[in-house]
Amino acid sequence: MISAQKLKLIHVARRELKLPQAAYREILRHHAGVESAKELDDAGFKAVIDHFKAVGFWVRRAWEQTRPRDPDDLPTPGQLKVIEHLWNDLAEYIAGADRAAFQRAFYADALKIHALGPQTRAQANVVIEVLKQRVQREMRRGGDESAGAATRNVKGASAR
Repeated sequence: MISAQKLKLIHVARRELKLPQAAYREILRHHAGVESAKELDDAGFKAVIDHFKAVGFWVRRAWEQTRPRDPDDLPTPGQLKVIEHLWNDLAEYIAGADRAAFQRAFYADALKIHALGPQTRAQANVVIEVLKQRVQREMRRGGDESAGAATRNVKGASAR
């Protein structure tokens, strides 16, 4: 069981993302295998909060950053982890989105960056924002259907 502070954070994220109850419950089931946030363990909490971050939730910190970050530095491990998580989320809606060839084409064609992916923090931020928008768009298309994701992947693959 998670702390009361973590439970509050889950509920704040749900409220700020304006998730309907059915979508929220589906996220809990899919990412943590539980029916209620009260049943979350630490690993489940991490998976759910990572998903919320990937679709636009920002955890506000009480501390300030000590040194400014250079946008031309390499992407941070946190940025790369969010990008990987977003690709996994997108793969639930679009067949093949988790394949390297699909991702390379996306980077080169849609974002006009190196096919290996973001090379700077600024590029990583752009990739994250574009992928978040795409995942949200695909989630809205999918509606509240929980069992329809596999059907959409099959239909989407044959329509392309």
